[in-house]
Amino acid sequence: MEKFEKLNTGLFTEQGARSRIAAPCAAAPAFSAPQLRATTRTRRALSAAFLLAALCVLAAFVSCKHPTDGGGSGAPEKKMVRIVEGSFQMGDKMNAPVHTVTLTKDFLMSNHEVTQAEWMAVFGAEDNPSEFKGDDLPVESVSWYAAIAYCNKRSIDEGFDRCYSVKKGGNEIDWKNLKFNDIPSSKDDDWNKVECNWDVNGYRLPTEAEWEYAARGSIADTDKDVWAGTTTESELGEYAWCMNNSYNKTHPIMTKLPNDYGLYDMSGNVFEWCWDWYGNYTADAATDPTEPTVVTAGRVVRGGSFIEDANVADRGNLAPDFTVDGILGFRVVRTVTE
Repeated sequence: MEKFEKLNTGLFTEQGARSRIAAPCAAAPAFSAPQLRATTRTRRALSAAFLLAALCVLAAFVSCKHPTDGGGSGAPEKKMVRIVEGSFQMGDKMNAPVHTVTLTKDFLMSNHEVTQAEWMAVFGAEDNPSEFKGDDLPVESVSWYAAIAYCNKRSIDEGFDRCYSVKKGGNEIDWKNLKFNDIPSSKDDDWNKVECNWDVNGYRLPTEAEWEYAARGSIADTDKDVWAGTTTESELGEYAWCMNNSYNKTHPIMTKLPNDYGLYDMSGNVFEWCWDWYGNYTADAATDPTEPTVVTAGRVVRGGSFIEDANVADRGNLAPDFTVDGILGFRVVRTVTE
């Protein structure tokens, strides 16, 4: 396991509370009785005005259900979002060539990264691999093998048809009873031959094309940087936990603004595994791509993390058995079959 060393960027430092030295009080002026009554009325009027202003600010704060408000009745709902089929331009000037991709099937994408609570509901509390612990933090330090195992086990638990098939010694893995420690921690040829049934309704990882299509939302621009929700770098901190605001740690899911498809944390927080092996782009148009023409490296990761501000077209790859403490997670999708 590659140990993630927490960065000391110098952007933020923790400071203790500073003591304040009170200046000597000036002598109180003398007031006549009329002056004192007038001053008292003035102070009462000012106090009432400040109280009214404070109540207005509080009311505005409560009524504005901004994702960063945290829990409570204003907290966003965890759900699967339907992404409607369509065509888009995939890539950008740094991830070239830009090419046309058409997705012919609607799919459901989780509006949040898989949380540690969701992970532990499948594998148990004793098998949470995350560096930063918390039920609503994204699960991380997860290999690609572990991510597809989670998808199959959760599908079975919830009564869906599993997507993935892996055979060991000619026999299908017993996914229902698979334990976390049974998942390979090093390269495994059988797991690398995994097959996906794209026509069933179970949980799976998004393809790289599905991931970028959903992350872009309605933003089609390929000539400049695009993050999930914005093309303006100064606004990035409103949509993502990234290098400049994360304090070098993950944060609870859905505490930044979503993109216009209602998807949270598609930029930042943790990198997200995709299904595909990594390969160089070609200029050819593609329909429902699931594999590159030529595999050149490991499985694709997307989205950046709390230490790297990757845009929606940026690509990375890691070996499927690889984990990086603190920064590598995933989200799930399901094919719409009805």
